[in-house]
Amino acid sequence: MKHERAILPTRYLRSLIYSACLGLSFWVVVTPALAGPFGFAQVEAKAKALLASPYQAQTLPVPASLQKLTPEQYAEIQDVDPLWKKQGLPFEAQFYLPGSYFDRPVVIRKVVDGQVQPIPFSLRHFGFGKLQIPTDLPSDLGYAGFRLLYPLNTPPHPNEFISFLGASYFRAVGTGQIYGTSARGLGIDTALPSGEIFPYFKEFWLVQPQPGATEAVVYALLDSSVATGAYRFTIHPGKTVTVQVEATIYLRKPVQVLEIAPLTSMYWHGKGRGQIAGDWHPAQHDSSDLVMANGDGEWITRPLDNPLHIQATTYAMDHPQGFGLIQQDRRFSAYEGLNTQYQLRPSVWVEPVGNWGKGHVKLVELPTNNRDLDNIGAFWVPAQQPAPGEAFHFAYQLRFFQDNPGLIPNGHPVATYLGDGKVPGSRTVVIDFAGGALAQLPGSAPVDAIISVDHGAKVLNQKIEWDGARHFWRVIADILPISGQPANVRCYLALNGQTMTDTWTYLLNAAKE
Repeated sequence: MKHERAILPTRYLRSLIYSACLGLSFWVVVTPALAGPFGFAQVEAKAKALLASPYQAQTLPVPASLQKLTPEQYAEIQDVDPLWKKQGLPFEAQFYLPGSYFDRPVVIRKVVDGQVQPIPFSLRHFGFGKLQIPTDLPSDLGYAGFRLLYPLNTPPHPNEFISFLGASYFRAVGTGQIYGTSARGLGIDTALPSGEIFPYFKEFWLVQPQPGATEAVVYALLDSSVATGAYRFTIHPGKTVTVQVEATIYLRKPVQVLEIAPLTSMYWHGKGRGQIAGDWHPAQHDSSDLVMANGDGEWITRPLDNPLHIQATTYAMDHPQGFGLIQQDRRFSAYEGLNTQYQLRPSVWVEPVGNWGKGHVKLVELPTNNRDLDNIGAFWVPAQQPAPGEAFHFAYQLRFFQDNPGLIPNGHPVATYLGDGKVPGSRTVVIDFAGGALAQLPGSAPVDAIISVDHGAKVLNQKIEWDGARHFWRVIADILPISGQPANVRCYLALNGQTMTDTWTYLLNAAKE
C-alpha cells in the first residue's frame, strides 16, 4: 500500500484545482428523528430540512501546521487504529485528519444495528510518519473524510479500495489497480462563466458490517448554496468495484446546469492528441475515451483531448443506457510510467437505474500542461430540472474496472491517433476498430468506412486497412477543417450497408490551431 498511500493526496489535489475551491462546512441541522432504525428516509428528512434554513458556509479553524502541509507531507498522516479492526469484521474504516488542501472537517458517525452512534475522535489514533508531530493540534479537531479497506490484494490483510475526501468526491480501485478517475455526488454549472458551485458531503453515516459481509453501506448528506441531497452508497469490492448510488436532491433555487453522476479525470497527451510541451512519455492520461450508450442502441466513442481552450461538447440522448470514461490501452509500453502506472488506472462506467428520460451527456475538456491537474469532466444533464424544493430521485450503478470485455457489445474504436496532413491545415485521423461482430469477419470482408464531417470541412482522402495479426481494421483519413471552425467528424464501419461498429466522433481543429 506504500505506493497508493503516496499518491492519494496528490491525486485528490488535481480534482480540487479542477474544481477551484471547495465549500466544506461543519454544522449540523437538527431534525425530528423518524421512527424505526436509521436509513435513507432519515437522511432525506435532513436534506429537506436544510431547505428551511439559509445556507451558511461555516468552517472551523485548522492549525497552520496542518494547512501548510504539501500533499506528500499530508500523506504521512495515517489512521493507525481503524474502525472495526479490533472486532475482526470484513471491512475497516480509516479517517483523514484535516490538512493541506483538505482543511474543513465533516461529521462522521456509525450505524450499529440500525442505531446511530458517534465515532469518538482522538489524536492518539493517528501516526505522523516522518513528520514532526505538531504541538498546536486541538483535541477535538475532527475528520476531513474516510476510506474503506477490504482484503483485495494481500488477503487476509486489508487494502484501501474506496475513499471519500473533498467536496462530494469519491473514487475506488479494484484488485491490482491504482487511483485515477474520480466520481462526485453532484455537480453544478461546471466551466460556466458564472462560476462552478460545489456541493459537498457534510455528514456521513458508516453502517457497521456484519461478519462475512461482502458489501459496505454508506449514507451521506449533501449541502450547498443551491442544492441539498441524501445519498446511499452500497459498495461491493473486488476485481471490479461496483457502487450502487441512490439519491434524492432538492434545489434551493434553479441552476444553469444540473450535473448527475459526474466523473472527473485527466488527459494530458497521447497518440497525437494534447499538448506534450517537451514530455518524453508516449502518453500520460487516466482516461482515453468517453464512451456513451444511447437508448436507441447507438454506441458512441469520443476520444479525449487536451485543447488549447476550454471545450464543452454535448451529446443528446433519450433513455441513456450508460456512459463512462475508459482507459483503452493496458500496455505499460503505451505510457512508460514507472511511478504513474497509467495502465493500471480504472475505467469508470455509469449505468442508470430506471429511465432517465431525455437529456444529454456533457463533456468538458480544460487545457492543462500538468499531469497532476484533472482537466476532464463528464456528466448527465436532464432535459428538465426539478422545481426548487421538489424532491428529485435518481439511481445508478458505478463500475470501477480494468478490463470488461462484455461492456461494449459492438465492434468499437480501440485506438485513435492524430497527426498533421500534407495539405496545409489538414489533419490525418487514424482509427482502429476491433471487437464485437468484427472478430468473426475475415480480412477479405468488404468492410466500408463511413465518414461524415460538418461546418464546411472536407474529407480529402480515406482508406481502410486490415491487420490480420491483431484482427482489427484501421481507417486512415485526411480531413481539412475550415480555419477557426472545429468540425465534428463521425466514422463507423459497415458491411453491405449494415452498421458493424460504434460511432467514433471527434471535434477536429485545423492543423496548428
